[in-house]
Amino acid sequence: AVTLDSDCNCPISVNISSPSKKELAAFLKKISSREPSLHVVDVDVPLNILCKNDEKLEQVALGREFHISLGRTVPLRVHQIDSVVSMLKQKLQTQNQSYWIDFHKWEVFVNDDRTRTFLSLEVVHGGLVEIRKQIEAVNAIYKLHNLPEFYEVSVCKP
Repeated sequence: AVTLDSDCNCPISVNISSPSKKELAAFLKKISSREPSLHVVDVDVPLNILCKNDEKLEQVALGREFHISLGRTVPLRVHQIDSVVSMLKQKLQTQNQSYWIDFHKWEVFVNDDRTRTFLSLEVVHGGLVEIRKQIEAVNAIYKLHNLPEFYEVSVCKP
């Protein structure tokens, strides 16, 4: 999905949608037991507290959209919008639409502004080739428009 706001300097994010809520709930419960300091975005409640009540977990944490980022959220100038969006759609539509992803390792990261913490899930085998191709496609389009590429190239390499 390509997401845009309508202001003059438009932020854009490129991502793919996530697995089922049942799978995410099981995963969040596992992570919260190992990393009790994690909080749900915009909620001042630790994830491990939410995981004790399935209904609250569903309502507060899983009622949000989870995604896998394929590039940084970057500001676009008005004159760049049509070009970037059409190139992203064209490039990503030609790639494999459906594939399995296996997550084997996770790490906590902080964004450049130090305002958000993210949970990074490492793809070791299943889906690695497909995600790498998609990230490289987004990076190439960002580079053509003088936009910053994805965080580190090492994130894309095994």
